[in-house]
Amino acid sequence: ADEALTLISRLWSEEKVTFDGQYFQYNEASISPRPVNKNIPLWIGGSSKVAIRRTARVGTGWQAGAESPAEVAPVVEAIKAAAKEAGRKIDDDHYGTGFYFRFGGWDDGPLPFLVKNYQKRTGRDPKHTFAVGTGADICARIQEYADAGISKFVLRPTGSSDDELMDQTKRL
Repeated sequence: ADEALTLISRLWSEEKVTFDGQYFQYNEASISPRPVNKNIPLWIGGSSKVAIRRTARVGTGWQAGAESPAEVAPVVEAIKAAAKEAGRKIDDDHYGTGFYFRFGGWDDGPLPFLVKNYQKRTGRDPKHTFAVGTGADICARIQEYADAGISKFVLRPTGSSDDELMDQTKRL
């Protein structure tokens, strides 16, 4: 992944790229059309030690996965420390997370199905990451993440139909 990220970044910004890595070898490679923006942000995910080092070394941001606010805080701090060691700084507003939200209760709409699948996929309790309840409850979950160092959010509405998803989104 490290080599691929380096290679992709160079292909986005350089006319011709010669690269001789352990896994990738290219001689005067190019892509076309290249992006107009030569500095496309690289947001890295994962909370392993490798992902933390990778984010610190080449990332412009970090996106949490299934981590709860309590789990996010030490990762954000570890990335900041590793970036400092690498002579870099990741902007404070470049730490993000995404989670499901629902105005209502845990037994409403598709939540029982989502909860079951989330637990099966992650082995985690969604009550530590999902935002369910009133507007105040949803804001409280957002604040927990903000207090842990998160400033970018992808909030995913839950619903059993397009109309229900739109209603949840409008309420947010």
